[in-house]
Amino acid sequence: MEVRGRELHFGVQLQAQRTDWAGYARAVLAVEELGFGSVWTFDHILPFAGPDDDDCFETLTTMGSMAVLTQRARIGVLVNGVLYRDPATLAKAAAQVDQATGGRLDFSLGAAWAEREFRAYGLGFPSISERYGRLEEALEAVTSLWSQHRTTYHGRYYHLEDAPCAPKPVQSPLPITIGGGGMGSLRAAARFAHRLNLIGSPSYCAERLGRLAALCAERGRDVAEVELSVHPGLAVAATTEAAHDLATRLAASNGGTPGQPGEGWLIGTPEEVVAQLHRYTEAGVSHFVFGSPPPFELDHLALFMREVAPALA
Repeated sequence: MEVRGRELHFGVQLQAQRTDWAGYARAVLAVEELGFGSVWTFDHILPFAGPDDDDCFETLTTMGSMAVLTQRARIGVLVNGVLYRDPATLAKAAAQVDQATGGRLDFSLGAAWAEREFRAYGLGFPSISERYGRLEEALEAVTSLWSQHRTTYHGRYYHLEDAPCAPKPVQSPLPITIGGGGMGSLRAAARFAHRLNLIGSPSYCAERLGRLAALCAERGRDVAEVELSVHPGLAVAATTEAAHDLATRLAASNGGTPGQPGEGWLIGTPEEVVAQLHRYTEAGVSHFVFGSPPPFELDHLALFMREVAPALA
């Protein structure tokens, strides 16, 4: 099945919190073995919800470890937050991981949102307008570092002086995912993104795609060049009741409750989840990355690959 000229893609984001490394590594290998096309971590320095004193992995070292654990699946961070690192550090790390994987990295960047992490560690958390400004400047800087022998860059927030980046990524261009549906994220996506990742309902995704199309048109770019991705929760089971029980359990692991089916969650039997996915594909979504909190439950992911994914092929 194709959506906007692209085959459907299914991946899993393994939330790197409230677990140990052995359990996380097993989950990474299991997701790849089940046949998912990509496996992702997140970018946080504290658990993003609930108590803030549980384990939470550092992102770049986690991504590097995922690079050597996996053999086939694409890997990435959904998504890197622009405030956590300077652009040169991001560019170097991404290039090294792309080298280590033989060209399997999906680079990502967003404006960052988890304010309590920045307050806890004494890091600046500026206004959303500044974060959007930093997002665009960081993308200007990293794309230059990947493509040019040396980069001199003087922006409002970031400065580089005759800076090399070696080794370069294997992929040229390195695919860029922009995370977020705010207008600043959409403007950055219209300039730089190969993919826009959203969280929300099919109608929200369709509306954001329309706004992105207008921004792309202003730049003389075809919006068809930007893949649309969504990041929902997933709870699929043999019965509807069992699926809702699973969704409640998964959401509770982060101190929350699941949304309604089609409103940021896919919940139901395989047939019901297929119908919910169709509503996303009708909105233009071809790329799905399902959130998976610890303890990493694999049975519903296996059921998805066994009965849901083939029904959409």
